[in-house]
Amino acid sequence: MAHFKGSDIEIDGLDELIQACAQLPEDAMSYLKDGANAAGAIVLQKAKDKVPVLTGITKVKLKLTKAKKSSKTPYKIFSKVSAGKGAAAMGPLELGHNLVIHGHTVGAVKERPFLRPAADESKEEVADLMVKAMNRALESMGGVK
Repeated sequence: MAHFKGSDIEIDGLDELIQACAQLPEDAMSYLKDGANAAGAIVLQKAKDKVPVLTGITKVKLKLTKAKKSSKTPYKIFSKVSAGKGAAAMGPLELGHNLVIHGHTVGAVKERPFLRPAADESKEEVADLMVKAMNRALESMGGVK
């Protein structure tokens, strides 16, 4: 079971999946990388479509860090949608925050989520892309067709 820092998210079987993926041949891993990048692009576009207007956060601040091969690991098969430089207000916008003036809380700003809804709305499409990528990887190894 994998746990993510700072969250209560638990995903059963993720550690085993990561270990199994690490044992796939290099040509199979490229299919998973491509699937992860396509999935990340979908979430990125949905998040950009949901960014509240006039919040100081521009759509260009959202970026996709693509899955890739690196010298540290055979492949990083996860892509990530995140804030680019200069977009520190994205967290407070997504989660809400208190207004503090001279050390005193004077109000609160309600959350205006855009990244979590984009990820939630993309779940089925992302899962479908990753299943197709895994099937292509297995086919390349002479497996399931």
